[in-house]
Amino acid sequence: MISLGFVTVYDQQEVKYSTEVAKRADRYGITVYRFTPFDIDPLTEKVRGLQFDNTKQSWIESTFDIPTFLYDRCFYRADDRSKKSKPIVQWLKHRPDITFLGHGFPSKWELYKKVIEHPLLSPYIPKTERLQSAMDVLHMIQKEKAVICKPEHGSRGKGIYVIKQMRNLLHILDASGQTIAHIRRENDLQRWINDLLQHNSYLIQPFLPLQTKKNEPFDIRFLFQKNERGKWSERGRAVRIGQPGTMIANVSAGASIFDFSEWINQVSSPQRLFITDGIETITNVLPSYLEEQFGPLFELGLDLGITEEGAVWIIDMNSKPGRKIITALTPENCDVYEAPLRYCLFLANEVNIS
Repeated sequence: MISLGFVTVYDQQEVKYSTEVAKRADRYGITVYRFTPFDIDPLTEKVRGLQFDNTKQSWIESTFDIPTFLYDRCFYRADDRSKKSKPIVQWLKHRPDITFLGHGFPSKWELYKKVIEHPLLSPYIPKTERLQSAMDVLHMIQKEKAVICKPEHGSRGKGIYVIKQMRNLLHILDASGQTIAHIRRENDLQRWINDLLQHNSYLIQPFLPLQTKKNEPFDIRFLFQKNERGKWSERGRAVRIGQPGTMIANVSAGASIFDFSEWINQVSSPQRLFITDGIETITNVLPSYLEEQFGPLFELGLDLGITEEGAVWIIDMNSKPGRKIITALTPENCDVYEAPLRYCLFLANEVNIS
């Protein structure tokens, strides 16, 4: 039997998804396990975690060897558990006897530097800079009137701030659209930035007008996964619309999910062609290019923003995406549960061939 392990920082993460995958694993000849980096005994290199029992259709406590194939679903935060988990996962990734379904991305800054080099992709990337001083914000805001601050290692829309200039004041808003500070002087802005950078490194970009006519933030989320032949396959695309007045269209922040086809069909024909051309360029080029630059990947979440004029922008790229657009719009779709198993078999055959 082939062994596949779900690795998460906390033992209750990804339970529903990993269970659905495990229920289908027996027909592929795969045994599925779940564990955290802390479940590995450093002396014996045995794991005390959970194994899916096909007969009982449930997880049981078990001690086992580190699975040959690992599905990394570790989301690192600023807490001690995350900080201690990361080097253990890196150790696993350097072991020649273990194959990860995908190796993931470095920081958002490293992503930006690579994508901006590609001649077909660079027109779709907003100007991005590392946030280091008040002058970084002031220079950008002179041209753009508003900037967005994103954690360099963030995900799921957390830790995002928008800075808007209104008359002689800078208004700092959190992701929910609440004003958390009014700033008049450069020194006060620098003090706020210093406090921000104590917890995470940040990037700044122009705050693009990606709202509906009702002042709702919206974007388009794409989910890609590798298929049984090791080729990229689009699993779904959907429009995400956030609450009026908020800054981001993230489902965890309360955004709703809508069918992409219904949305695009409401767009005027000339603009629809313009948008579709941009989307096709990005989706045809980006997944393979990212893999060339950063190593093996299994899945990719891609967020695209569309302005009122029809300009397409790459907002975010995520190597550990959620799957809510699939489960919300097509709950009967089993591809997202079958995909890790099929790709695992593909990798197993590749390893045997080599």
